[in-house]
Amino acid sequence: MNAKTVNKERKRLKGLLEQAGVPQSQQEALEPVIDNLAWQRVKLDETRNAIKESKVAIAYDNGGGQKGIRENPLYKGYVTLWRAYMVGFEKFTSYLPAEAQEAEKSACITVLEQVRNMKKA
Repeated sequence: MNAKTVNKERKRLKGLLEQAGVPQSQQEALEPVIDNLAWQRVKLDETRNAIKESKVAIAYDNGGGQKGIRENPLYKGYVTLWRAYMVGFEKFTSYLPAEAQEAEKSACITVLEQVRNMKKA
């Protein structure tokens, strides 16, 4: 993981709070949320890139005579991380003005649609 990319996302999120005029005490209280959101956002991007290179279903052989096809663990991991990200994201955006909330939510929905489209391909 690229620490530089995480820091860039952290600064972007903090900048949104500052632009929205969120009091410093609330900004400080949101630090753990911001740290996790920044990390999760980078991990989501990395996982999405890995998913581009792989299939939705993959073959498996557990070595005990069982073989078959199963869901790619990358997809399951992505969905789990996405859900956790959205919980933190909802908390974060609740501190922003309505118009800023909508802009940020629209950006996230676009990313989710990209992943859904990749699954269809």
